[in-house]
Formats: sequence, C-alpha cells, structure tokens
Amino acid sequence: MATSKTLDIVCIGCTVVDSVGLGVDGIPEEGSMTMFDRVELHLGGCALNAAVDLAKLGLKTGLVALVGKDGLGDFCVNTLQRHGVDIRGVKRTTKASTSFSFIMLPKSGNRRILHTLGANAIIGPKDIDYSLLRGAKWAFFGGLAIIPTLEGRNLASAAKAIRKTGARIAADTAVNKRYARDDWERMLAPAYEYLDIFFPSEEEAHMITGETDPETICAYFRKRGVKIAGVKLGDKGSAVLSDEGFFRAPVYKVKCVDTLGAGDAFISGLLAGMCLGYKPSEAARLGNAVAAHCVQAVGATTGIKPLRDILAFQKKHD
Repeated sequence: MATSKTLDIVCIGCTVVDSVGLGVDGIPEEGSMTMFDRVELHLGGCALNAAVDLAKLGLKTGLVALVGKDGLGDFCVNTLQRHGVDIRGVKRTTKASTSFSFIMLPKSGNRRILHTLGANAIIGPKDIDYSLLRGAKWAFFGGLAIIPTLEGRNLASAAKAIRKTGARIAADTAVNKRYARDDWERMLAPAYEYLDIFFPSEEEAHMITGETDPETICAYFRKRGVKIAGVKLGDKGSAVLSDEGFFRAPVYKVKCVDTLGAGDAFISGLLAGMCLGYKPSEAARLGNAVAAHCVQAVGATTGIKPLRDILAFQKKHD
C-alpha cells in the first residue's frame, strides 16, 4: 500500500479479474471442445487498470472499489498492493462475487469477452471514502455504463461530493450495447456539469451522441458542460477539444499484441499529463504513448513502464 496519505489521483469504479485465454481462434458448439494455447490471470476493469497504470507511471494513486470476499478478491487486493496502489478505498462484500471476465484472445489480437458484473453491480456513492480525495488533484470514474448504481443522480451526487474536496473529475465509459440513446442520456445528463474531462471511445461516443465526426462529438460534450472533451479513436489516435482548441493526436506505430486495456492506458497517460501541468493536447499525446506500450504486451497493465521511459519513447518517436 502507498505510504503517503495524500494521493495524486483516486480511481473509482469498475474493478475486475481477467482470465485471458490466448490462442482462442474459435468458439466451440454446445457439447464440444476447442483447444487454445494457455490461460493467464490478470487484473482488469477500467478503474483498476487506470490505478495500476498510474502507479506504474509513478503517481500516488488510490482505488475506490468493491470486491467479493472470495479468492478473486484476495488476488485483486494482493496484486494492487504489489503495484503500490493505495487500497484504503477497496471494500470487501459477501453480497456479490468479485467481477470477472473470461477474455478470448485470438492470434489476430482482437479480443472477445464474457463478463459478469459481480460486485460492480452494487457499488454506489455510499461506498466512496471521500476523505481519500482531500488534497488529490484528480478523481477518475472508470467503467460508467457497466456500474448500474453509479448512474444519473447517483453519479451526480458522488461527483458533487468529490468537487467539495477540491479534486477535479475525469470520467470514461465502457461499451454497453444494451443501452439505447435514452439510457446514455439518463446515465450522464445529471453529471456532465461536474466533469472536467470526459473521454469515451469512438463507439461509445457514437452511442451517446449519434454522431461520428470526432470534432462534432467533442463539441456536443462541451455544450453539455464538460470542460475537456475527447474521443479515443483506436488505431486512429485520439481527439480532444478544450479552451486550447481542437486537436487530433496520432498513434505511435508499434507492434500490437493485445488491445486489452489500451483505452485505460490512454486515460492514465492523459491524467498523468494533466498532473504534470500539460496542455490537453500534450496530455493526449502522452496518453497515446502510454497506450502504445500497453498494446505491446498481453494483459491490460503488463506493458506499462515508468514515466521516464514513456517520455524517452516520445522523444525518440516524435
């Protein structure tokens, strides 16, 4: 556990254990079996990934999460401690199991995921220890849309309470294809005014806004009250709109092994940049650099290196 009481960033929300099956090139029919290469156990979930990434980058990072009183919860807590993440905000429950994903990774690298919400289905504003945020620069909500008790008024209530601590607020979403446009509006509308950064993926942004053009999407979020609005564009990089103007940040060209956690790595780099006092455009470039390291290794956080190495990579490739 981190020893300092004052944190740079507190990540809140989606916390998962990922079982990654490598070489899953086909799904068997009922009653049959298909072989694959091997299986690995990793931490996952948008908030947890960001917390580990930020700690590996060198920031003082805490996690607010709910996990089960089970073996997967033990794995989660022990691994977080090993990475230096402050776990004072991680609670254990007997009401639900630790959230779990089985990730099928084919040789192409484009994953399929089977997921159970587990404890993420019941974490709400009451589970947030707001004292952890006093003195912190940022709070990050990770995995909105798959945390049903952190939506709408609940999300706005938590964000309002965080604002009172002095921390700025960033948020990200996860793909939930069950959500129609009205569901996204219900979830996000009460909270937009509290968000200093909102940065969904291209697919999620289209679901929310109905738009496809990155600049139009960013302008939509700015009109709703978001200060720094952005879109993660996958292999096309990222786009961000702020008082600085509109900026497109291209990707760094690297060999992609696994895309798992790339979006969370981007957010981690973005927030690290903001903590360093970067302009949003500079922070987006750093986000792309961190994501470039993520995709070169199997697992959501495996490839993340210390900030000095990421900066050296940028200097070499920019």
